[in-house]
Amino acid sequence: MRRARALPVTGAQVAVAVFVLVVGTLVYVLDRPGESVPFFNAISAVQLLPGFFGPVGESLPTFSHVFAFSVLTAAWLGGGKRATLPVCLTWFGIDTAFEVGQHPQIAERLTQYIPGCFERLPILKQADSYFLSGTFDVRDLTSIAVGAAAAYVVTVYPTSRNIPHE
Repeated sequence: MRRARALPVTGAQVAVAVFVLVVGTLVYVLDRPGESVPFFNAISAVQLLPGFFGPVGESLPTFSHVFAFSVLTAAWLGGGKRATLPVCLTWFGIDTAFEVGQHPQIAERLTQYIPGCFERLPILKQADSYFLSGTFDVRDLTSIAVGAAAAYVVTVYPTSRNIPHE
């Protein structure tokens, strides 16, 4: 009998990742003021459905970001344990760095190193504001870790199957 091996990420796993990313994005549309993300300002429904996600909405975006991007990146790289672990750890590191960058003792120093050329690039123009106006939260760090772990489990374990000897 052959050892179980991980197969590539399936379409169903990619669909779950996209769904989780959409739900995490809905937090900004339904629960947060439009000013919190500039391009969501026009579609914010916070006045219509205040507190739609409740306390879960506080850390759901950080969970959904690391989860979805880990699964989608692993899918793009072909999946399997070898690709998935570094992908999940990389997104864990990126999201953790952005969360820690919002800590008041770090944000002010960090923004001194953001190059002035970012002001000319629309998507990077808000970098200073993200770190200085953002809120550091240990619960977000926890949701990042849980999201990365969940992405690993969802991506690797359901695809591990015993392949019969041919």
